[in-house]
Amino acid sequence: MVSFSNQEYDFFTNEEKPTPVAFFKKFNCTSKKTAVSRWYSALREILKIYKNDLKLVNIKQNYKGGKYKQAIEDYFKTNVLEKEKVYIDEKLTKKTSKAIRTRIDDLLPEKTDSKKPRLMEPQNDGSKLISADSKINQGPHNSCSSISDDPSSKSNLEEDIEFDTRKRHKILYSWEDAIDQIDFRHTSKKDWIFESYNLSNEFRNFQQLTIQQIRKNPYLCYKKDVQKILCLSNIMLIEQTKPTYFTCDQAVWNTICRRQAPSSLSSLVNSVILEYSTLLNSFTPLDEIEDKWCANFSRITELLNKEDRSNFCKCQIILRNFFLLGSISKNNEDTFVHDALHDLINEIFRDPILELVWANSESSASKNRRSSNKENTVKGNKPDFKISTNARDEILFGEVKPKDSSSILVKKDYIKLADFQAGTLDELIKKYGNKTGMASFGIWVCGARIRIYEMDLNYDGIYRMFMVANVVIPTERAQFISLVPVLEAFSNIKHRIYEVLTVFVSNTPSNSPSRSTYGRMPIPSPKSVKVAITGLYPN
Repeated sequence: MVSFSNQEYDFFTNEEKPTPVAFFKKFNCTSKKTAVSRWYSALREILKIYKNDLKLVNIKQNYKGGKYKQAIEDYFKTNVLEKEKVYIDEKLTKKTSKAIRTRIDDLLPEKTDSKKPRLMEPQNDGSKLISADSKINQGPHNSCSSISDDPSSKSNLEEDIEFDTRKRHKILYSWEDAIDQIDFRHTSKKDWIFESYNLSNEFRNFQQLTIQQIRKNPYLCYKKDVQKILCLSNIMLIEQTKPTYFTCDQAVWNTICRRQAPSSLSSLVNSVILEYSTLLNSFTPLDEIEDKWCANFSRITELLNKEDRSNFCKCQIILRNFFLLGSISKNNEDTFVHDALHDLINEIFRDPILELVWANSESSASKNRRSSNKENTVKGNKPDFKISTNARDEILFGEVKPKDSSSILVKKDYIKLADFQAGTLDELIKKYGNKTGMASFGIWVCGARIRIYEMDLNYDGIYRMFMVANVVIPTERAQFISLVPVLEAFSNIKHRIYEVLTVFVSNTPSNSPSRSTYGRMPIPSPKSVKVAITGLYPN
């Protein structure tokens, strides 16, 4: 029989709700394992005396049903963080201690207030340090809470977390130094008006609200604030999900988003893809499929158009590469690019007037922007790949990330791709004029998902970034048939590039005398603020 003290006896008999947390507070328990064991042992012993006490019976049933589990976890998490406060008060200066304690208060469970973290004075390396317990990281990772599309609302600080167990730090991104360099204008030479909706004006209102928010709180989150970050560069993202700052209904938005690109694949290409897919799904030996693949080249005589014949041969090469693959690793960027993307993109864009470059070389637009920067401290941006013309005009950029990349890295690449497109569009307009039909293109790959974007500058101060394709590349033979929309998407974007190249050499004047001034200057990149995690305590 486990003995218990008179104080414990009185606790269970006199306390209205002798719950575990009430017990821990009563007896100043510090070790979770010991405290829970002591409380439960005492409860069982007292129940031997008071078998029919409904209060004690219900308490035991609730405990066994897990009702007190979260409360116990929260109590000891709070206890550890309170220890951290004491430790900080002993070890650090009064000013720094107060700032860090405020940060820890934000992380305590069951807090209804939402305070913003206060940071220390900058250290020599420009970092700003915060102390926090390792227990913080065991809780729900909701530090990057959602900010509404109304930037004027008071909302929680967004955090982008880049956590390294060796460096133990978090990263916040501040636009404080960039806010006064945003090229925002209240007036417009030409607005985008669609079915009585002035989309340009609504976009400018959203920009103004975002700027006001940044003046109050300079941090934006790459996870949640993509639209806000893009609008600072005057980029309007147009995808199937309608931004909340637009007042048009979903039907109107669907009309705006709809792209009616004709299929660039011949019926013969579609036919052989279906044929190979059927053979693969019936477990036909690969050597027989290869024999069929060789024989299909004779069918080129069915095509009368020279371009269709060229495209058929390219598709044949791409198809063979895919049905010979057992599977493709999407977890490694280099392997995925080598096994799947390189051959696909290389064949599609194989052309005497186009050049595919995978060398991670700096884009010309980025280089020109750096050279025009007075301080010349901005690092050049390098795409994963790009396509240039034989006149050295960059027209398409690509960013690739494996599927298991953190959402921060993926979204940062997404923003970078948009900036590449806007930058090269500015360069093309400087060279050829802002003619009707001018555009730049981007390919964003995340795992097997491929999104293709087209950007124009048809309206004053708005770089419209349309998603024109959203496809999934096959990563195993069973998905072979999904090559149809992939090949269609890439063929269509190549066709659009040809149309833009035709605009370059055309004698068509700009749409209006003022159209050359539609462009906007880019803003500097945000500054990263390092938030270190120190002063760890064991449980």
